[in-house]
Amino acid sequence: MDELRIRLTQKQSEFDLAIDRYVNTFFGGAKGGGKSYGLRNILLKRRFDYPGTRGVIFRKTYPELYNNHISPILTAYPFLRRYYSQQNKEFNFPNGSVFMFRHCQYERDLSLHQGVEYHDLGIEEVGEFPEEWFWILKGCNRSSIPGIIPRTALTGNPGGIGHKWLKRLFVDRDFKEDEDPNDFKFIQSRVFDNPAIMENDPGYIKILKSNKNPLLVKAYLEGSWDLQAGQFFDTVSRETHFIDPFEIPDHWERFGAYDFGYNHPAVFGWFAVDEDGRVYLYRELVKAQTMIEDFVNEIMQYEDTFKLHGGIHAGHDCWAKRDGVSVAEKFEKYSHDRISLEKAYIDRVPGAMQVRDYLYPRAHESGEKKPLFLIFKNCPVSFDTLTRMQHDTKKPEDVLKVDADKNDPYAGDDCYDMIRYGLMSRPNTSEPQEKEVVDRWDRSSKRSIDWRTV
Repeated sequence: MDELRIRLTQKQSEFDLAIDRYVNTFFGGAKGGGKSYGLRNILLKRRFDYPGTRGVIFRKTYPELYNNHISPILTAYPFLRRYYSQQNKEFNFPNGSVFMFRHCQYERDLSLHQGVEYHDLGIEEVGEFPEEWFWILKGCNRSSIPGIIPRTALTGNPGGIGHKWLKRLFVDRDFKEDEDPNDFKFIQSRVFDNPAIMENDPGYIKILKSNKNPLLVKAYLEGSWDLQAGQFFDTVSRETHFIDPFEIPDHWERFGAYDFGYNHPAVFGWFAVDEDGRVYLYRELVKAQTMIEDFVNEIMQYEDTFKLHGGIHAGHDCWAKRDGVSVAEKFEKYSHDRISLEKAYIDRVPGAMQVRDYLYPRAHESGEKKPLFLIFKNCPVSFDTLTRMQHDTKKPEDVLKVDADKNDPYAGDDCYDMIRYGLMSRPNTSEPQEKEVVDRWDRSSKRSIDWRTV
């Protein structure tokens, strides 16, 4: 007779008990802590413990769901294959329970689940989801069956766009007025608590330790949430990089950068370079839902726009033909050929490394450590964007792509892209200004008084 035998570690058993007791349980922390195994097996078991119920696991893409959950279930319990529908991506059991697997990669995917009732809502790698998406999916976590209480089970690692809100709710327990502390439970995940990894793949610890970013090592190995885990530009600080504006000397090299957008904002940045090669972002223009003609006209209100002799570097989407005319062509048209865009170097990983390099404080002749990139305080959106950028957990050497939220069009990575385009243009160091030499000659006595520079 076929039996469903599920073995759980101590931490996974804590996860199981917490799901029974709490409305929202988050099993989060280190990589390799057995979170995926625990989530799928606990929700599978609950389909038999609670007949006639519906459980679901969400992830960004279907291949992730298949590789992480569906395939392991079919391998571990081949007798369940008869209940699996490849077309519907779900198990339909004889007791009336259904175990489903759903992807949610884009905001538009959320609408596919409106009106659906999930008694157990599981979200894997919830740190990849904006908080707004989480609460929208929570709206599907309900029950019309007497005696069945809806539960939410989450797994994830420190970092990602969800790091801040997950840490607030589950780790710091910093609740808002309408949030009940009794609804939230956190189970700390550590790789050392997973005997399967420790016994079968001891080299995995070495892999986690080999990451060059100490913040990620602490986050992924120990499951630490006490750091700004996942922050890509970990050297950026308000005290060092965010400076009071000053008048840019006329002889400094200037250049611009542009990231196109409409629903998410369009961003234009004005840069200057001093004699030491230090780059300053001295003005930003960040506008959502603004027509290109109006945006160009606003740029042209600043006289120094026409002094950007180092070029204006823009994303390649500006050369895509929209309605037969590209953004680059519209810039030339609306500026009467006074503003031309140049194609930026857009490779993401080298760009991320370049921005990080410019932000790194280095020894200066003054004795202080100074970075090669500074931001004027009249560019707050750009500075805030840099502080929010996270590691892409799938590609840690890159910055995680973040789209603007419809409720906050400035929450995306648009300013970062603009800065990346600018710094990847390899800005030229400004030549020192030639000092005027004044002839101090006493013509009456025909003798030299002195030679001075002023």
